[in-house]
Amino acid sequence: MMVKKPKEKKRCWRGAPSPDGLSHKKEETLRRCLVTRESLPKERLIRFCVSPQKTVVPDLAAKLPGRGIWVTSDKDLVAAACAKGLFAKAAHTKVTCPENMDELIRTLFVKRLQSLLGLAKKSGLVVSGFEKVAEALKKGRAVCLLEALDAASDGLEKLDRLRAEVPMIQVLTSEQVSEALGAGLCVHTALKSGGVTDLFVAEAGRFAAYCKKEQV
Repeated sequence: MMVKKPKEKKRCWRGAPSPDGLSHKKEETLRRCLVTRESLPKERLIRFCVSPQKTVVPDLAAKLPGRGIWVTSDKDLVAAACAKGLFAKAAHTKVTCPENMDELIRTLFVKRLQSLLGLAKKSGLVVSGFEKVAEALKKGRAVCLLEALDAASDGLEKLDRLRAEVPMIQVLTSEQVSEALGAGLCVHTALKSGGVTDLFVAEAGRFAAYCKKEQV
């Protein structure tokens, strides 16, 4: 006589997978800032690691091998960590901080945001151009308004009145947005709801915090 085994309950995946293969869990993962010693969600910090050449390397995607050293996403705190030799203390060895650390971090942030914008476009989540963006805002289809740093004040003010509670982000120039989307000059851009958009908004917020630029 054969006895049927009880069916195993399906495991529910709690959290949606992100575009870069990471999972968004409900529980926040905390890391301690090297400078302030404050424990914060890792999404608010920047991970650094030490290369085989003993150079401190910013790792925005938190994927590089080796022990991670975390600093709050704030240009002044990163500069302090370099100036006070805190990376060397954390790594327990002599290390070198790049002289252009600030420029390097900004460049990496821009490239990361451009990559996410490209993914969002492929997913059909991007609307660009003043009229199309205005329509998306009026119909409640946009969850994020991306305005170029060099946007003219008149167009910006008109869309600002339409966006209601939709967050407005200003961290990229029109040229940088255009390069990411492979289109003509992109001054006004809106993003629809989606996993890539969530990740873009989070990364844009981290970049803004690093630059000490308030978003509205």
